[in-house]
This record gives sequence, structure tokens and C-alpha cells, in this order.
Amino acid sequence: MQRYGMFTTDDGGMTDDLMFANWGADEVFMVVNAGCKEQDFAYLQASLVDCDVEVVEDRSLLAIQGPKAREVFARMVPDAATMTFMQSVKFEWQGVELWVSCSGYTGEDGYEVSVSNDHAEAFANALLAFDEVEWIGLGARDSLRLEAGLCLYGHDIDTTTTPIEASLNWAIQKVRRLEGERAGGFPGADIILPQFTNKPSRRRVGF
Repeated sequence: MQRYGMFTTDDGGMTDDLMFANWGADEVFMVVNAGCKEQDFAYLQASLVDCDVEVVEDRSLLAIQGPKAREVFARMVPDAATMTFMQSVKFEWQGVELWVSCSGYTGEDGYEVSVSNDHAEAFANALLAFDEVEWIGLGARDSLRLEAGLCLYGHDIDTTTTPIEASLNWAIQKVRRLEGERAGGFPGADIILPQFTNKPSRRRVGF
């Protein structure tokens, strides 16, 4: 499974938001924003103990989204039909390893598929061979994300915004909140956690 999270600062702000998945065997897969990747990698390498940080940059990401996404993708990868929301799994397609997740990060239901650069064009063409599939631009993706109330780093959230101010309370697990079994223990916790009860002076809302 995977979860949504963020890198917080000592001041309670956020330097990036990300998705991270438990792939077992002591392996955690993380997807960060491309515009923040250099600082994120440096932060991880400086902060983690007894861990190896491997940067994977030779892969492409295609998002297959929309009402018919599951139906179409199951024709290519039948086992993907059983995937649930926020699951992250490795599959094989024509001898090529695919890293597939169901995060809905575009604002629509479907799949996010990471494929090696060498096979990305062939994979995209295989998808486009279906009548139900067509290209869509980033502008349409951003409008879907806006409708779904999803944050975009650098626009809705940044180093001056706490997770509570951004209405991302749900992303902080109960075990890490005040009175939780592992309360705090992350940068800015002394500022962020009290905001659950002491409401901040500003809050991101949709209208």
C-alpha cells in the first residue's frame, strides 16, 4: 500500500509533498515532485540512518485516468483489475516491468504507471490503440485536481504553510498526533500538532 505525506520543516512548513509505498523486504518507494527532487534527495540522504537512498531517473510516468481507465488497462494487465485505491504493485507487460499505483493524483480514478524510458513509447502506443484512450494535457489535469480539492506544491502549499493550515490533517496519522503511541517525532511537530486543537488563523478552503 502507499500513503500521501509531506516533508516538514522545523517551523512547521512543508518543503514538498509526496507519495510513498511499502514494497516489502525493507524497500520503500517514494515519488516526489520533480521540481523539488534535488533538495528532497539531499534531505533524505542527510537524515536517514542505516538506509540506502537510490535515485531512479530512467523511467517515465503515464497516468491512465477516467471512467473507463480500469476497463481498458485490464485488457493489457488483467491482474490490475483487482487493485484498490492507494495500492502500489509491480506487474509485467510483454516482458517489461511496470510500477503501477492507484492514487488518483490527477483528480480522477485510474492508474499511474511507471515504465522504463526504453519502453515508454511502445507502452503509450499500446494504450492509444484502444478507441477509449486519447491524450490529455496538463491544463485538464490541473482542473480535475482543483475540482477534487488536491493541493499542488508551490501553489496551495509551501514552506510558509503548515499541514493543518492546508487542511491536510488527514495525512498525519493518529499514532503521530498528540496522545498517539508515537506522538510527534517529526520536524515541526511542536508547531503542527497543537494546531489540531488550537485552530490556526488561516485555513485552505474550497469554494
